[in-house]
Amino acid sequence: MNKTLALLLLAAGLPMTAFGAPALPRSDFNRLAARAGIPLFWLPVEYDTATLRPEDLAGVGDADALERFVIGGKFTAEFDHAYKFLVEDRRREAVRKELDQGRPNLILSDFRKAPASERELVRRMVAAGRIIDELYARQKGGLRWLSALTPGDSASRALYERNHGPWCEAPATERDPFCSAVPSFPARKSDAYPESLSQDGAMCDELKARRDGKALLNPFTVVRAKDGKLAAVPLIEAYGPEMKLVAAELRGAAAAQGPDEAALKAYLLGAAKGFETGDWAEGDEAWSRMGSRNSKWYLRVAPDEVEFDPCQEKAGFHVSFARIDATSLSWQDKLTPLRQEMEDSLAALSGGAYKARRVAFGLPDFIEIVINSGDSKPPLGATIGQSLPNWGKVAEENRRRTVVMTNLYEDPDSKKTALLKAGEMLDAQALKNYPSDKEAGLVGTILHEATHNLGPHSDSKINGKTAAEIFGGRMEGVLEELKAQTGALWYVELLRRKGLLSERLVSEIYTHELAWCFGHISNGMTTEGGSPKPYSQLSAVQIGSFAKAGVLEWKAGADGVERFSVDYARLPAAVEALMKEVVRIKATGDVEGAKALVDGFVSGAGAPLVRMAKVQERLGKYPKESYSYTALY
Repeated sequence: MNKTLALLLLAAGLPMTAFGAPALPRSDFNRLAARAGIPLFWLPVEYDTATLRPEDLAGVGDADALERFVIGGKFTAEFDHAYKFLVEDRRREAVRKELDQGRPNLILSDFRKAPASERELVRRMVAAGRIIDELYARQKGGLRWLSALTPGDSASRALYERNHGPWCEAPATERDPFCSAVPSFPARKSDAYPESLSQDGAMCDELKARRDGKALLNPFTVVRAKDGKLAAVPLIEAYGPEMKLVAAELRGAAAAQGPDEAALKAYLLGAAKGFETGDWAEGDEAWSRMGSRNSKWYLRVAPDEVEFDPCQEKAGFHVSFARIDATSLSWQDKLTPLRQEMEDSLAALSGGAYKARRVAFGLPDFIEIVINSGDSKPPLGATIGQSLPNWGKVAEENRRRTVVMTNLYEDPDSKKTALLKAGEMLDAQALKNYPSDKEAGLVGTILHEATHNLGPHSDSKINGKTAAEIFGGRMEGVLEELKAQTGALWYVELLRRKGLLSERLVSEIYTHELAWCFGHISNGMTTEGGSPKPYSQLSAVQIGSFAKAGVLEWKAGADGVERFSVDYARLPAAVEALMKEVVRIKATGDVEGAKALVDGFVSGAGAPLVRMAKVQERLGKYPKESYSYTALY
């Protein structure tokens, strides 16, 4: 049995079995045996309720039934076979429970009547996406287990394909030791590090503290053991054949583009070069020059985000391919003149802790997703906004490109579910402010992504060190998302004062973003492996901070059910206080302050204010969107 599984079982008070699988609790054993028609019953005993012994078994319905399974005080081969059958039954039950926490949703795009150049572009992006899916599964460590799937076990195959590996990730099953697409219950191990390493927070801290830690945690490398030593190996060396297959598809797509898509063609060629050489600079430059005014398409294909990685340092491969939604142009025109004022006001809020820079980032493009692959296709939910790249010259010079996805969560089923979930946590008065259309959510996402480009960010340096080097990738991931999401609320007041937002829309944005927080809190604070979930933890900090400030009050309504009320008049001040603290922490590299703020509401004295148990109890019953993408060409 693997070490991770053994620790899980010991923590739960369960012993290991002789079959290399989790031990069935007594309740599961009896329930599953009755369902399978196996005539055995595990008797209740006082001395040990977790370990099954031959003397604890009784036959059911027939005095001689036990003799098939226990002889001379020892389990027989038939018992071994029956027990393995029950374990497999329990595994498949967990797999189905994992899958059932997703509500299937399809993004369907039809290009069959489009020009030949567009159809060829779509065909190539679909092909690149399939390669990226496999490459990302390899990064996560899942690809090595593909051949271990049981033939004919369609549910386990579906789990593997949805999760890019055999491990469960839905809230109710991610810590279930029986939840695995593979009957051998493999430990969760990323390909970014040697399997021999623990791949937990302790490993991340040890790597960070090494003299060569910066190289080992470089986002565009994997860590390999060579001659008894750890070494950073470039992605192109680790995954060269697959990366070159992606490059071939990108070059094929570029060849089909005419002069009206010169910007797209330049990016396709630059990205192809990145996949051939491991140098992403040319692709990033071309990407920064591409936008809604010179192309009808959005495309990002690269290694970018780090949430999949146990240390949240390594970049995951992904494809996001979309059509430009022209309605973004009006918001760009409104917000572009405000970029420097937004930066300057944030610097002023910091009280001197942060000095304003000249900013030149592009305001968000609105896009309609056609294909998401790899790290852009999580098992549940979908990214609705992004600001990239995270590293390199384009990021350092504040020339990132930002997008907001407008065609996700907009189907009737998703909108109905979102309103029901908001009503679980917000009182009737606050629920009146829940938006009926997508504008409030889009503005919130625009401001979130814009804030990634403002103030101290991932490439800011303090005494020569980046934020990830100071805080560690795990904490920095939470802090950066906390900054962005708090900025999404803080800048609402600026836009209101400028006359860009009505009072009604302001209330709708606040309400939408509070409901967004509850949704992420319902996912739990950490992954099965102990890595922080950045959106969940930032949500706990926001809800806890606002409750501590008296803006959110947990109280019973007319129906006797407790929910949060919202003091909208006091909310802006509470938002500003939190924003000021987050910017100060990031600008000064205050590691202890970061831990006090985040841990205080995630697991410390402020956690009860968040009402995590209630949030998870009430929202956990709702399946989360599980997106698939089909492009017809």
